[in-house]
This record gives sequence, C-alpha cells and structure tokens, in this order.
Amino acid sequence: MQRRTLLHSLTAITAAAVLPAPAATKPQAAPKDAFLKDFLERWETSHQYTLAVAEAMPDNGYDFKPTPEEMTFAEQLMHMAFVMDWHAFAKADGQEFKPRRDAYKPEGLSKQQIIGVLDKEFGRVTKLLNEYDPAKLEQTSTYINFTRTRRQFFMLLTDHVTHHRAQLLVYLRLKGIVPPKYVEFQ
Repeated sequence: MQRRTLLHSLTAITAAAVLPAPAATKPQAAPKDAFLKDFLERWETSHQYTLAVAEAMPDNGYDFKPTPEEMTFAEQLMHMAFVMDWHAFAKADGQEFKPRRDAYKPEGLSKQQIIGVLDKEFGRVTKLLNEYDPAKLEQTSTYINFTRTRRQFFMLLTDHVTHHRAQLLVYLRLKGIVPPKYVEFQ
C-alpha cells in the first residue's frame, strides 16, 4: 500500500513539474451564475487532470491503440479537442460552426504540440465560460434527432471529456503506466 501511494505521489509530482502552463487568458472575475461558477470549477479540474494524463504517456506511446478499431492515444486527445470546439462554441454558445476536423489531426505533431492544442481548447472554453451570458443557458440547440438546452450541452461536453479520458487511463494501464492520481475537487 505504501509503494502504491509513493508511486501516485511521484506520478503527480512528475506530472505537475512537466505540465505546460494553462492556456493564456486574461484573468477574469468568476461568473456570477451558480451553474457557470460550479461548472467552471469542475472544468478547470478536468483541464489539469486531462493534461496530467496526456503527459503520463511517453512520446512513443502516442501511436498506441489497444485494438485496430480504437483511436490511438494521440487521436483520442485530438478528438477531445475537436469536440470541445464543437460542443462549446456551436452547441452551448450557438455560434455558426464550420467543422475544422483537419485542424485536429495528430499526424506530424509531437506529443507537446498535441498537448498544446488540447490545452488551448480547454482555455478557449474557460474564456467562454467566464464571459457566458447566463440567460442563454435555457435556450435550446439540436443535435441529430434531439433538442437540449445549452446548459445540457455544457454538461455533455464534460461527459465527453470524461469518457475519452477514462479510455486514456486504460491505455496507460495497458502500457504498464500508473495513471496520475485523480485530481479531487478543491
């Protein structure tokens, strides 16, 4: 038990030492809306933990996928970044969305560049949350054959990040890597 705690501590210390600084955004006051305030806190925790998971995989593991049907570790991260762009700005904010899937291809990118793209998208969503008009939360948007409130699309965004990050934790375990300890809410 002590060995496992030591490994978790070392992993967390290592991840903290090598994580890139969060995306540069102007310091802003926290949203006054209770949902947005709580969501932003959850989002920032997810941001830091996801970056720690991304850092835990060595460069040579970014092409790893457990089965031919799965995405590689790098593809999972870039997929997360793409969907952040889409869910946050098209579905939750209602902006016109022009799919930029090619901007989220990992081919030719280094581990640090991929992490940079992911960090940038987390930062863009953070900026959106800080500036978001709470009156828009009850407006609706559609996706395939269902309609949801913009608040629900924000929640779907976190579910999507959690879903793919959980897959990445399994990838790390399959490579014999102890994942970073979960970042608990402060």
